[in-house]
Amino acid sequence: MKKRQKRRGKRAGQAGKRALHMQTDNLIFQLILNIGLLVLVANLLSKLKIIQNIIQQERRSFKSQVLLALVFGGIIVLSTYTGIDIGSYSLNTRVIGAMTSGILGGPIVGLYASFIGAVYVYFFSEPQMFAMASAFSTVLFGLLGGGFYPYFQRGKWKYRDLFLLACFAEFCDMIALLRLASPFADALNTVLEIAVPMIVLNSIGILIFISSFNNVFIQQDIESSRQLQQASELTQKCLPLLRHGISKGENMHELASVILSETDWMGVMITDRTAILEWQQEGEEFQPGDLTSIPRVGKNAMQTGSLSTMYNVPRSSSWYEWMKEYSMIAAPFVIKGKSVGCLIVWMKKRWVFRKSELELLQHLVTLGSFQIAMAELEHQEIMRQQAELKALQFQVNPHFLFNALNTISCVCREDAQRARELLVILANYFRYNLDGSAGMVPMGEEISHVKDYLELEKGRFEDKLIVTYDVPRKMDILIPTLILQPVVENAVKYGINREGKRIVNISVKEMEEEFIVRISDKGKGFPAEVADMLEKGDTVGRSIGLSNVYKRMKSTYGEDGRIKISSSGDGSCVELCFKKGR
Repeated sequence: MKKRQKRRGKRAGQAGKRALHMQTDNLIFQLILNIGLLVLVANLLSKLKIIQNIIQQERRSFKSQVLLALVFGGIIVLSTYTGIDIGSYSLNTRVIGAMTSGILGGPIVGLYASFIGAVYVYFFSEPQMFAMASAFSTVLFGLLGGGFYPYFQRGKWKYRDLFLLACFAEFCDMIALLRLASPFADALNTVLEIAVPMIVLNSIGILIFISSFNNVFIQQDIESSRQLQQASELTQKCLPLLRHGISKGENMHELASVILSETDWMGVMITDRTAILEWQQEGEEFQPGDLTSIPRVGKNAMQTGSLSTMYNVPRSSSWYEWMKEYSMIAAPFVIKGKSVGCLIVWMKKRWVFRKSELELLQHLVTLGSFQIAMAELEHQEIMRQQAELKALQFQVNPHFLFNALNTISCVCREDAQRARELLVILANYFRYNLDGSAGMVPMGEEISHVKDYLELEKGRFEDKLIVTYDVPRKMDILIPTLILQPVVENAVKYGINREGKRIVNISVKEMEEEFIVRISDKGKGFPAEVADMLEKGDTVGRSIGLSNVYKRMKSTYGEDGRIKISSSGDGSCVELCFKKGR
């Protein structure tokens, strides 16, 4: 009898173990199903463009944060609703939704979402003895995930870190159950029963859940790379078209065509401050009633100096009939804090403006503004050089003109033929001197002009002016016009030797990469401070000739525009270096 009872007890114990084992397997299986449900939800959410855009945003608006909090709050509610009732407790996966809301959305989203979940847990979860503890731990999960948001955003985390963080969160959940639930004995038994499956499976579940959303960040990297490549290719094609600034013409037409062909935008408009310079539209032909009025979004962008968007074109606009199905973005070209025009693009209406499109337009306009500014600086530099050249051209020494005419008058009495020759030389001299059509001329023409000047001076000084030349026949280089005459004029004026003669030598020597022109005299030489004055850009004496030559050489050739002055008691020499290929 005792043996029979013993066998029955043994069989009952084994049956009880099998039942407990089957119950545990069933709980684990159902918990895995719940995790699978959340993973399915995560995959669906990660495919939604609006969710992708919000998660990718570094600075979210309040509206975006509330929307994201509602989504994750709904996930927490779903996790609680589908919990597995084991009698004393409802086994659930709410830690996954609550922590993920903070990790992916940040502290604010984590707080809002977990608070929504906590309210549901407190009022609707069973049994009520654990409601307070479960609501508290739900908020704790959201804050914990939000606290680690910067760490995960910097990309320094590993899956091991996330697993350990989830284990820690579930451990805190168990502590909350023990501290806030009563009676303590029931809470302890429940914790001993659920701790291991809750901690392990939920920690693994959050890894799978986050992996589903990782697809968003992978797509973000791909989109960033594509956008960077597109921006690089687009700017390479567009910037050369802005080298002369923005103005109505062929360049603006080609610029609009390039932008349309290289992007998904439906239309492009380029404006200056007051009018539309160019616009093009994909698809149907359209002709608005007013082609001169800039859309309001463009005016707003130029007024604020920043990117402006318009989801709906006002009915009062002449563009309304065509633009009512489109949304518009405008970015201003800004130079020195002032808008000089804008680039407006439009595309089919969507729920939100894609960040990539905003950044691409801003990138293009920013680089375009730099190009326009460079074009303006180049234009101002050309204008300055032309003004300097005009000043030099019109700086006709009245004494030289008076002396030349007086010399020709005297020669008329003695040698009419010579006088006619001098008149022709004087005419050629002034014709060249006053011709502003060319900034750079062949060196041979510049040397011929210098010879005309010296020939007129020889008519005045006769045998007291001695000029020698050492010039090659071929001088294949362009140099700034009127760059040599001021130096030669200075040599004639001050190059008087002890015998009262003016001896001037002009030599041109071709080197491998440059031509060197030396103009020397046999006078008393330059004062020591002249070179320093030239280096500082100061005017030398009463004449601006040498200072002008120095500035023009630096302006044209940069640091390669060398002008060297050597001087002694036996005379002086001015050496000018002209680089080839300029």
